[in-house]
Amino acid sequence: MIPPAGIAIAVMTVMLWIMWSDTIRARRPTPVLYAMRIAFFLIASGVLVLNMIRYPHLFGGGARFIAICTVVVGVLGAAYFALRLTRRA
Repeated sequence: MIPPAGIAIAVMTVMLWIMWSDTIRARRPTPVLYAMRIAFFLIASGVLVLNMIRYPHLFGGGARFIAICTVVVGVLGAAYFALRLTRRA
């Protein structure tokens, strides 16, 4: 079983990689892809928050900190892609 801190680190790595790859890409993806990215970031953040509420005994001090950082990255990433989506129109 993967510990909660490992899951949070993996999710944060994927989120940061998606944001980084979007910034270096010369050609902008379609609006549907932006909407899917927003949904992924919000769903992943929501699942982490739900797990922290439902299973607080699994999250020690360090795991809780990493999970909260991941949730912040997810919300900020969703806001970033929402701005990119609205800026296209």
